[in-house]
Amino acid sequence: MRSLISALASPLRRTRWVLWVGVPLLSALVVMAASYALVRAYVLRQANADIRDVLLSHRGFHVYVQQVLLPGYDRALKEGRIPATFYDPRLMSSSYMTRVMHSFFNEERVKDGLPPIYYKMAADNPRNPVNRATPEEAQLIQRFNADHSLHDLAWTLTLHGEPYLERVIPFLPNTEACLQCHGRREDAPLGLQALYPGQGGFNEKLGQIRAVEIVRVPISHEIQTAALVSASVVGGVLGLLLLAMFNTRLRGLVQARTTLLEAEVRERRQAEAAVRELNQTLEYRVEERNAQLLAVNKELDAFAYSVSHDLRAPLRAIAGFSQALEEDYAQGVDDTGRDYLARIRKGCTRMGRLIEDLLQLSRLTRREISRVDLDLSALAREVAEELQAGAPGRKALFEIQPGLRASGDPTLLRAVLDNLLGNAFKFTAPVPEARISFGEDLADGQRVFFVRDNGVGFDMRYVDKLFGAFQRLHDAESFEGTGIGLATVQRVILRHGGRIWAESAPGQGATFFFTL
Repeated sequence: MRSLISALASPLRRTRWVLWVGVPLLSALVVMAASYALVRAYVLRQANADIRDVLLSHRGFHVYVQQVLLPGYDRALKEGRIPATFYDPRLMSSSYMTRVMHSFFNEERVKDGLPPIYYKMAADNPRNPVNRATPEEAQLIQRFNADHSLHDLAWTLTLHGEPYLERVIPFLPNTEACLQCHGRREDAPLGLQALYPGQGGFNEKLGQIRAVEIVRVPISHEIQTAALVSASVVGGVLGLLLLAMFNTRLRGLVQARTTLLEAEVRERRQAEAAVRELNQTLEYRVEERNAQLLAVNKELDAFAYSVSHDLRAPLRAIAGFSQALEEDYAQGVDDTGRDYLARIRKGCTRMGRLIEDLLQLSRLTRREISRVDLDLSALAREVAEELQAGAPGRKALFEIQPGLRASGDPTLLRAVLDNLLGNAFKFTAPVPEARISFGEDLADGQRVFFVRDNGVGFDMRYVDKLFGAFQRLHDAESFEGTGIGLATVQRVILRHGGRIWAESAPGQGATFFFTL
């Protein structure tokens, strides 16, 4: 009987798990599709509105040329203030001026890190071949001429794998004023006839739309934004669904427990006593856990105090007594014993340095940042002078780029340069002509500081371990250190909102880059 019940229960459990997983996933997919469609439509509508604003600004300029500039030209021509042979498209052609203005507009966009926006004035009968309409654009001109109530057209398309939004508006319909330059060739100003010997731009009809203006912009960023927003919405909805299902499951458990308690109503007093006992146990456990947490915090405080005070005293005692033993009882200690004592003192020195580095790491990562304008070049020169003064026998050339300034905490950034320049000085010790550089580059428009040396370098396969505490890529016998310095540097850089990385190869030096 038990095996039969177990066999029946197993498919039920699988079905329940399928529902628990399948329903949220299916709901998430539906919500993702709907939210993506809505957000994409909104983003495209906003982009469409921005394009229309650009096109309308162009139209306003065309109206200005037609209604202000050209009538002024006609009056000046009739009054004899300008010769009849004068005509300059740079001053009188709105299509020419708009095209040039848009090219300058794109140059400013590129300087600002934005992609250029495609623009074209397309005409069936242009004066300038650059405005010649393609067959598709010619169909658009015919469409606008067939329906003057049609104000614009817009659609999305893909070019070279990138999505774009394109919008087209008709050029201003030909008026009597327009036909002075675009009507019969023999009626046009003499300067215009001389400048354009062909029939391009002439013989236009009154009320006809002779061109369209086209703007095309990339929308990959907008589509990515829509996808990110949709993913965020899906994540929230999925979380709510899981929470609701968990709540339903929890409610079922509570109901089952309530049913069980109702079945045991005959033992009400015992149940109440059991509940009271359970409450007391829970309260005791809560108090016990709070006490444990307090104890752990006290232990952590005690450990920090021991590191800063108690551990140093035994280390000094061990080092002092071992030195006293070697000096006062030198006759009774053989060479092996003296070697052991030297190792003890060396270990004490390394342990003391490690404790000091740990305390410095803790202090630097806890202290409040006080940002000021800093001369990093001056700080680097101070560190270089101290390094050279500490090792007068070393020959190392420091190349420090002048005028490097940044906003940051003086103490923390001094610690950064101490460690980076100190490491460069240390790892160039085997090099006969050591060279250490501190400077600045630009990467993607962002300032990037670097410390470069021609020392022993390291294998990039282990670069992930470089900024971890107690991590060393070289043996302690060749290069002393505790493995805390770069961990300190990384934490300081991160607290300044920057990042740090390194490039190197064995025997070819190393370069550390960081931003602030």
